[in-house]
Amino acid sequence: MITTVTFNPAIDKTITVPSFTPGAVNRVLSGVETLGGKGINVAKVLTLLHQPSTAIGFIGERNYAFVQNLIKQENLLTDFILVDAPTRTNTKIIDPIHHITTDVNEQGFMVNETQVDQMTLLINRYAKRSEVMVFSGSVCKGISPYEFKTLLSLASSITKVVLDAEGEILREGLKASPFLIKPNIHELEALLQTTFTSDVDIVKAVKSLLKEYHITYALISMGENGSLLISSDLALKAGILPVEPVSTVGAGDSMVAGFLSAYLKTHDPRVALQHAACIGSLAVASITTEAIQRVNIDALATTITVTEVTLG
Repeated sequence: MITTVTFNPAIDKTITVPSFTPGAVNRVLSGVETLGGKGINVAKVLTLLHQPSTAIGFIGERNYAFVQNLIKQENLLTDFILVDAPTRTNTKIIDPIHHITTDVNEQGFMVNETQVDQMTLLINRYAKRSEVMVFSGSVCKGISPYEFKTLLSLASSITKVVLDAEGEILREGLKASPFLIKPNIHELEALLQTTFTSDVDIVKAVKSLLKEYHITYALISMGENGSLLISSDLALKAGILPVEPVSTVGAGDSMVAGFLSAYLKTHDPRVALQHAACIGSLAVASITTEAIQRVNIDALATTITVTEVTLG
């Protein structure tokens, strides 16, 4: 089983606004509300891939009845700690004319010391029954980067851990030596305070990072430029499917789900990378997970080109 951890969940309200213009009156073409937060997004795709998973974390009590309906729609297994507050709403404005997505994200609730203690017990319990635990996204108020690292270390002392975060959370999380990290190229550049000009430069820098923090894999998403999977003795680059981009919302989370689902079945990093790239591409092609449900993932993933990055 895979357990995903989401400290700062959200109700994602995704609206489509052709030619969205700030400061003007804009007309909404369509809208949809789903339960979000990066770890929950990973769990949703894992469920579609028939990979047993449970989403744990904090959730707001004041609008929990509405959230429960969203959970049922996605057929998710969940185990949440209730917080006396509403779950935040994140609004995502998709402009299909200019292919631009604008995120308007609320901060979310604050947790107290007792709730952090409850989360520690929950993570400990699920780590013991999980092949992998995925820690994704931002933390809610009340959890410091140091406390995040402590929770991550607890899990990584028991099972494999995946870290998909940015900024100080990513920087602290590295110290827990996760099995896999999944920054996008912009998050990686911010972490290392540099701008990369070639795949070779990325591979060299990431290999040093993996060695320093005793991390097995790094999966780097680079948008239309594909993705890289890097380990101490491996550097692979995957292409993308030729799809018409609609929205990048959840694409990175879909990649994590695709990679883990295939890796646990095959233990082949090349196959896992193909699945990650395939499902990430499908996620970009749709506002919902509809595209992932319509195709034979195993067959389509084999069409993804994977090449080795040589350091020379």
